[in-house]
Amino acid sequence: MAHQVLRYLFVIWFAALASCSVEAEPDIPEGTTIVAVVGAIHAQHKRSKTYSLDILRTAIKRFNPDIVMVELPPDRFATASSNYQKFGEVRESRADDFPELVDVVFPLRAEMGFEMVPVAAWSQQTADARKAAMARIEQDPKRAADWQAFQAAIKDYNESVSGRSDDPAFIHSAAYDQAVKARQETDENLFGDDLGAGGWANVNASHIALMTGKLDAITGHGKRVLILFGAWHKYKIMEEMEARSDVFVFDASELF
Repeated sequence: MAHQVLRYLFVIWFAALASCSVEAEPDIPEGTTIVAVVGAIHAQHKRSKTYSLDILRTAIKRFNPDIVMVELPPDRFATASSNYQKFGEVRESRADDFPELVDVVFPLRAEMGFEMVPVAAWSQQTADARKAAMARIEQDPKRAADWQAFQAAIKDYNESVSGRSDDPAFIHSAAYDQAVKARQETDENLFGDDLGAGGWANVNASHIALMTGKLDAITGHGKRVLILFGAWHKYKIMEEMEARSDVFVFDASELF
């Protein structure tokens, strides 16, 4: 009987712990913006048991944000948001590629009342121009050595993340960021000058400019901000957040 009582109390305690939001950060100055950078895996969320949409949903609830920055351009977000309000569905082609937004963040906004802010600078024109430039480089005999080096970087990355690409603990680790950085900065070093706005450095700078604009507007207000973006971009965003004196960077791995 005593064992049954103890087991019952443990179950109650564990359920309460799992359902509570994350509130206990270290002492930080009043008014500091608290930022968690969460890496999304897009369509893979629907296939993954270790990083499912339900797991992401629980993580967002635990952080309990005032603001969620999302990977949509402002014009696409306006359409998606209007459609969601009218029809209860996003009905926007770019947003539909991101189930973390369609199935998690939009519904949670209605439930939790946080503000959604679009912070993606990517456009179809940029995507098309990058794709065409990469095709030209691949087919250029003079760039064969560059293309081979790029393929080697992709191979190294794939080996580094093999079997762990949908593990949220790994995705929110320094080891994951280092693997992505090695791959993507090889891309930048080899092809950045060819890709213009679609180059790795340029596109991240454009995304981050939208993020910092919002952060500048709320500095000193003590807001909790969750940045939900493709996991490859996470290390670049983290570097920017860690450089800001008005931001406390929350360890997002604690949400999973």
